[in-house]
Amino acid sequence: MNRPQRDPALHNQGIAVNDVIVQVIVKSPPAEIWQIWSNFPEAPLWDTDVRHCELDGPFQAGTRGKCVLKNGLNMPLKLEAVSPYESYRNSARLLWIDLEFDHQMRRLSPDETHVIHSAKIAGPLSFLYRGLLRKALTAAMTTALDNLRTLAEQRSNAITRQGQAKTGTHLHVV
Repeated sequence: MNRPQRDPALHNQGIAVNDVIVQVIVKSPPAEIWQIWSNFPEAPLWDTDVRHCELDGPFQAGTRGKCVLKNGLNMPLKLEAVSPYESYRNSARLLWIDLEFDHQMRRLSPDETHVIHSAKIAGPLSFLYRGLLRKALTAAMTTALDNLRTLAEQRSNAITRQGQAKTGTHLHVV
């Protein structure tokens, strides 16, 4: 099984660039992953730490929304950047914590995609809670990426099976 990989935090002159990075190879085309990412109300299907997600507009930069976590906390968010079928980045605020989540993908072949999710942690006194939050985010993001992979592969396989059934040769009794 191809489990998501976690990279150690990258550093640039002592400043944390990304606090958490997880990545996985998905046996699915980028379009299938994009469909899953851009359908915010379906986020709980793959991000099991989320109970509900919604956007107040289209899936494009500048759109605001919110996610309600399983623990009941409300997390306002904003889509900061969207590159269709490639990546999106959103900022979020959870209590006094500023978070930035980056979602990227790279096509490896027609039916295989490299998916990377990363998170940055900031805010007042972030040095006090960064270690604990990094550990929690790593676990949650690893599970979410595992679930995303499973969902994308299931959907891709269903589409492939439908296409094979439709293109099959039909026999007619004369």
